[in-house]
Amino acid sequence: MKIGILGGTFDPPHVGHLIVASQIKERMNFDQIWLMPVASHAFDKKLSSAAYRLEMTKIVAYDGIIASDYEIKLGGVSSTYHTMKYLREERPQDSFYFCMGSDLLEDFHKWNDWKALVSENNFVIYPRGRDYEHLEHKVQNVMGIDERSHISIIEGQDVVITNVSSSLVRSRLKENKSVNYFVPEKIIRYITTHQLYK
Repeated sequence: MKIGILGGTFDPPHVGHLIVASQIKERMNFDQIWLMPVASHAFDKKLSSAAYRLEMTKIVAYDGIIASDYEIKLGGVSSTYHTMKYLREERPQDSFYFCMGSDLLEDFHKWNDWKALVSENNFVIYPRGRDYEHLEHKVQNVMGIDERSHISIIEGQDVVITNVSSSLVRSRLKENKSVNYFVPEKIIRYITTHQLYK
């Protein structure tokens, strides 16, 4: 199978995640996209419990877009390099692609073993927020022009781009603002039931 790995905090999952996942799956002709919440954040960001984040990710999963507890089961600080290495070793019959937003390129050099991550894995880069102009040039500058052969960029006039983020959703909730249409209705109910992001 061709499988895209879309990692993140998913704190909470929102429509932006689903828009990105569905477009990547369609464009890349993937069999599945795995939404993979981190166990804990490499840059010491405070997160909601892994159990809450995984459960919310399961709620939004649909039609080949699957919630994965892989990094949560690994535990500790999540490392994309090690996650991708383990996946390749455990499932050599499948092809894995790491999917990341253009907004992460700026700090990509801070990632653990980032050079090996690029050289050993397939990548899919999708435009995110307002940082998507000249994306081809940015990818080559950050990841190295020699690595372009196994890096796919999602681009074109028909690509739907969103700047909805988990931090934006949390901020609006703390300010008692509506998050209708930012997150699916089932997620709103879950957040309310568990009194998250107060």
